[in-house]
Amino acid sequence: MVTCTTIPVSIPKDGPLPKTTIKEIISTFLPTEWPYVDPESLTVIYTTGYANTNCIVSRPIPGNTAHSEPLKVFFKIHGPLDRELEVLKHLVPTKQEESQLCYEYGQSGLGAKVYGFFQLPDGTFGRVDEFLDAHPLQPENVENEDIRAEVARAHAVFHAMEMTQLRKNPIREYFDAVTPQLGRYHKMEKLKRLAKEGGLNLDQLIDYDLVSRLQEVVDRLDAIGAKGGWCIHDVQLRNVMVKNRPRPDESKVVLIDFEFVFQNYRAFDIGGHFVQKMFQWFDEESHIASCRPYTDEEKRHFCEEYAKQWNKTTGDEDTGEQVFMEAELGIMLAISFEIHNMLCFMDQDDDNDPLNLLALNKLFGEFVSQYEKLGLGTEFDRTKSA
Repeated sequence: MVTCTTIPVSIPKDGPLPKTTIKEIISTFLPTEWPYVDPESLTVIYTTGYANTNCIVSRPIPGNTAHSEPLKVFFKIHGPLDRELEVLKHLVPTKQEESQLCYEYGQSGLGAKVYGFFQLPDGTFGRVDEFLDAHPLQPENVENEDIRAEVARAHAVFHAMEMTQLRKNPIREYFDAVTPQLGRYHKMEKLKRLAKEGGLNLDQLIDYDLVSRLQEVVDRLDAIGAKGGWCIHDVQLRNVMVKNRPRPDESKVVLIDFEFVFQNYRAFDIGGHFVQKMFQWFDEESHIASCRPYTDEEKRHFCEEYAKQWNKTTGDEDTGEQVFMEAELGIMLAISFEIHNMLCFMDQDDDNDPLNLLALNKLFGEFVSQYEKLGLGTEFDRTKSA
């Protein structure tokens, strides 16, 4: 079990972390060689994150001596929960629970090892993890049959894991939290104004009754007996790492970032994975990826591999077609989650960044297209027009 270690150091509120501070924290958990490293010899590479400070810290290769401790580590300072996700605060893991989950996932051989979990005097939490020799999943990677199968199996294993350290909330709690917020943004004039100031008309999206459509999707999932599991929710492609040099007996992919793990329909993550191929949220030129979407053939292959692994883990007898049916509905669950977060960000921060607006409009188009493709809404629309 991972324990939280209090380390009496302070970190600046703005600007990069001092190398002396980084070294002191890492040395707490790797006490044999790291304490003797010159802080100025460290290389610190910051990686993009939302609220969190993430970086890769490297020390020089010792001259003429073997080393027993890693030369690189992944160093993370947890930031506060994104304001747009405050509505889910009662569902997401605490920092202690998340670290325990990461620790157990790493101990199983499926993920990065956790060297240590710490808290600073000001209440800030952080972790020191194993550095993975891997790169973030790219759109072209999932067009490779072998890697796509690995990603499917990794999600199936995660969804079916026994996580006694987390509260197993009813799935309904998520929708009870999110749908009132979606309803609040319906027809909001402020959002229409912000969009137009950013150069895009989003009136159709903002006037769209997303709540009723989302409820219809949930009803359909319940009607087909869709199954739940421990969903990650933040399934953007960069949260799947592809190992550069995997051993023959291990998975090529590793799932990361478990800040928003709680119970939901497994279709949420599967459908979300399909959607996220089309987005690159940290790109400075466009948040929409220049790639083709998942084909139905690729989706079905993913779902077949997922079902095989799910059955192997749980003893169930699910078919790939069953998982595919769930995932097709899950696409709309995942899109509505992203739309909620982006509308909340617009409202709270008066955001009218054209890149965000274009991505938001793309998400809306994908939701409407999927809704029509599955033949949903006929009865609903007929009732409204009567």
